[in-house]
Amino acid sequence: METLCQQNKWRLMLMSDADRLEQQVALSLFRLLPKIHPDNRTTLVYLIVGLILGRNVQLAKIAEQVNYAYKESSLTDRFRRFVSNANVEVTVIFSIFIKLMLAGLEAEQALILSIDTSKTGGNCITLMLSLGYKTRALPLCWITFKGRKGHSPEDIQLALLKTVKTLIPTDRAVILLGDGEFDGSQVVTWLEEQENWQYVCRTAKDIMVKYQQQWVALQDIPLKDRQEGFFSQLRFTQTNQVGPVNIMAVWVSKDKAHWFFVTNMPTLKEARHWYRQRFKIETLFSDIKGRGFKMDKCRLKDPARVSRLLMAVAIAYIFVVFWGVDAIISGNFKKMLRTDRFEHSLF
Repeated sequence: METLCQQNKWRLMLMSDADRLEQQVALSLFRLLPKIHPDNRTTLVYLIVGLILGRNVQLAKIAEQVNYAYKESSLTDRFRRFVSNANVEVTVIFSIFIKLMLAGLEAEQALILSIDTSKTGGNCITLMLSLGYKTRALPLCWITFKGRKGHSPEDIQLALLKTVKTLIPTDRAVILLGDGEFDGSQVVTWLEEQENWQYVCRTAKDIMVKYQQQWVALQDIPLKDRQEGFFSQLRFTQTNQVGPVNIMAVWVSKDKAHWFFVTNMPTLKEARHWYRQRFKIETLFSDIKGRGFKMDKCRLKDPARVSRLLMAVAIAYIFVVFWGVDAIISGNFKKMLRTDRFEHSLF
């Protein structure tokens, strides 16, 4: 007579990859999210499985990838109810995964946060903070709001930064990296006030700073082509006079011009080293959007609904990065957090 172990082994061999994936995702969510409503947890399992297998955020396309006992159309309707359900609280559910990500980093390691915006639905924009993990960026926290392609308002940027501050240990060192969208005076002032936070954000060449007792545009600071510079204790913007702050100027060969950055880091070498890691978030957005899950093609138009769907995408992405699809299917959770390098898109 076969042992129970042998029976389970044969049962797993007869299961399809989709079945094994569903089983392992279901077990993981049951362990990680024991308190959410069982129906919502099951729907989230279906969403994640369909997203990983189908790489498409259209609800009907997700349903096509799932082994479901009833009609695909009824599963699509189930997905619609889930993303419309106000009781599905993104911040509550995703906070568990934030803890999981932080647990995967060494306690003394600084948290590398990158901030950026991207189109994620019908006339919707998402402002996202990502967490650097090895050579990748993982979705950490976001706000979705109505808007077309463009910059996010400074009040929304501040709201996201204040939210993420509540989610991480107060004594944890943080390094924030942002492009030219995040050099607003209110944001820079807030960053300057935070203990254990450092930042490097690109800023415009026409920004006025107080340099050698005079207000000058950054582009008018005397720098030769290919020359780099680091200027300390400057007042930032003539209108708001934030600071003192430091300004980094680096030469960008492809543009044949200087790029300027506002920072509180002490040296050019350190600021440039950390800013290079900002580009990980661009790979993240590429994987979430056109090269991967196609979140930019999402047809949902309500920001709250887009955010709930994005939560499912974010969890799916974390599973793929931490375990790899093969590890999920095989149930080999020992591979979790052992992937040494992720240098390219996952898709």
